[in-house]
Amino acid sequence: MKVTVMKRTITILTAAAAFFVCSESPKAGWFGASFGPAPSVTLFGQTLTVPVPSVVLGPAAGTSVDAKASSGGASVALPWCKVGVKSPSLTVGVKGSKLHVSTSGIKKAPPAKKGKSKKAKK
Repeated sequence: MKVTVMKRTITILTAAAAFFVCSESPKAGWFGASFGPAPSVTLFGQTLTVPVPSVVLGPAAGTSVDAKASSGGASVALPWCKVGVKSPSLTVGVKGSKLHVSTSGIKKAPPAKKGKSKKAKK
């Protein structure tokens, strides 16, 4: 009996999840994620971006000793080893009025990128 109830619950939850995933949302842009050199996560329209640290090993890293720190990030170089880290940033606000908050300060966020526009038929 318990197995039947569990199967029914899983089936209902799977159907509900499929419905929500396939339905068009009026709150598009509220949730999402992107991957690449600067991965980001968007929850309720607020975007957190955490850049991937860079690591270089071998002769390409150089043979000198160096260290730098700024509001944009930090880097350390030792012979044959170099590590760089950029600071994370957060974009908050509502559509049309967003702020970009990071260690380099608070600035007005650039407008969101729009998709390719369709050419008008002649």
